[in-house]
Amino acid sequence: MDKIYFARVKPDARIPDREIWNAGLDIYPCFEEDYFIIPPHSTRLVPTGLASAIPVDYYIQIYERGSTGSKGIKYSAGVIDSSYRGEWFLATTNTNDKPVVISKLDMDKLPASARELIENAYIIYPYSKALFQGVVHCVHNELEREEISYDSLKAIPSERGSGALGSSGK
Repeated sequence: MDKIYFARVKPDARIPDREIWNAGLDIYPCFEEDYFIIPPHSTRLVPTGLASAIPVDYYIQIYERGSTGSKGIKYSAGVIDSSYRGEWFLATTNTNDKPVVISKLDMDKLPASARELIENAYIIYPYSKALFQGVVHCVHNELEREEISYDSLKAIPSERGSGALGSSGK
């Protein structure tokens, strides 16, 4: 298999797409309700309506898009393995103090006063916009693995060594 196959688990699901100059495949939410709420400081699994078959030497890593990260919407887990055939769910974390609403409602069609009330109470993310992106990576299954002692491992040259977070001074 030399391509990624996608299937719609739900008829309205959008097959991930990518502009030629972008690294990631845009991944969209897919749910029947008019909106999907993620309470403050919590994580919910957002359905995509998609399933896939990925070549054995590849996987898809899920990443935030700039528009989600800038709204305090974070991705909390992140690998779609080649063997997984079930529906993709996006573990979506709201780091904000107010709820995030993924909404099918066109906010531009509301009167300005109603839009202002809603936007003061919620962070609105449009349903029609990709929520996250998936980047295809090679698994590198060809690398051998061998267990050695910790002392032997520390003897392998490294510029950083065992320096922990912040130790590089950068």
